[in-house]
Amino acid sequence: MNDREESSRLTPATRWLVLTFAGSTTASAIASTFVNLFVFVVSGQLSSLALFNGAYFFSLTFVFYLTGYVFRRSSPLVPYRWGLVLTAAFYGVLLLLFHKASHYILWLGLLEGVSQGFFWFGANLMTFDTVAPAQRIRFYGINSAVGSVAGIAGPLAGGALVGLMHGLTGYLLVFALALAVYAATFAVSFSVPEGPPLGNEPLKLSFSLHRVAPLWKEAMETLVVRGTREAMSGLAGVFLVYIATRSAWVVGVYSSVSAVLRMMGALAVSRRVTPETRSRSMWFGVFGMTAGALALFLMHESWVWVFVYAVVASFSMPWFTIPNEAIPLDVMDRDPDVKNRRVAFMLSREMSLNAGRLLSMVVLMALYLWHNQPIMLIVMVAASSLAQGWVARMGSRIWGQLRMRQA
Repeated sequence: MNDREESSRLTPATRWLVLTFAGSTTASAIASTFVNLFVFVVSGQLSSLALFNGAYFFSLTFVFYLTGYVFRRSSPLVPYRWGLVLTAAFYGVLLLLFHKASHYILWLGLLEGVSQGFFWFGANLMTFDTVAPAQRIRFYGINSAVGSVAGIAGPLAGGALVGLMHGLTGYLLVFALALAVYAATFAVSFSVPEGPPLGNEPLKLSFSLHRVAPLWKEAMETLVVRGTREAMSGLAGVFLVYIATRSAWVVGVYSSVSAVLRMMGALAVSRRVTPETRSRSMWFGVFGMTAGALALFLMHESWVWVFVYAVVASFSMPWFTIPNEAIPLDVMDRDPDVKNRRVAFMLSREMSLNAGRLLSMVVLMALYLWHNQPIMLIVMVAASSLAQGWVARMGSRIWGQLRMRQA
């Protein structure tokens, strides 16, 4: 085994991390595809779908600060576990409300944002504490590939249940199954080693990091733009397939096809992309995501074009997202006091990412008020995909600056 293979080989701790992330991804793959669909079916309005997601991103942004304060004496594993519990509770609430869920769209979005805020706050810090810099490309590649495998079977099973059962009964079973998998993942999480406590660094430091950490302002800007695309990708294919076919089973097939292509792309990235080639990888991803988005403009001719989007964009996305994950982490690594400031860095990271997500969702809601048609979502997907070219250019610039300062 050569030095490169040895340095990138996952440690036992990172393997447990992959395993528990795989559990949460599996639960999400089973049900999250159908949460947005459920919101649209029970409400019958495009604006309700945008409201649900807008509320989700709003609460997701601010709950990070609550988490950083409440758990400052705990390791990141504690809020991560709370995130699992609250996410399971979210699906439990859906089971209880069922037909009445249309009256609580705003509150459901806020609840899911709170649960995912706890989850991702812990997950991101656990990743930073556990995964060494030399392992990051490989870790994110394997984690993405494992998640994609779960994403193949999950939507197929969920689509079959929703499609075969009468009325909303299939959604009931899907949400119950997701709740059970989250409970199992909670049990697995006790095998993940605890990291250092969050610490007492003032949370307000997250607003002034750009003054103490070189290039952090630029890294935050890339996260804002990246967030605009992430908000749209969660809605695009699933919603457009359902609008075109009115079949939950086809939605499940679509999501599984997307997962297969993401898995192929992630495995290719983990094997082929190195720190030296990651800039080219990001540009390849931008080109593919944009080309796929443009195919959506032809869906009025045939819904098959939505599947063309799935094939092209899903394979291309990991080439952009996996190297992109390293941008803020690489900037953080250059701060000599990063261990004491890591919470502030993560808060700043999530605030920036969610600012982009929330911004794009607000724009989408405004577009729906102006013209209540699915074409508005397609416009947003295409525009946000094209905007990632700026992120690829800034990523190259940031990495170049980091190399110069290291030399």
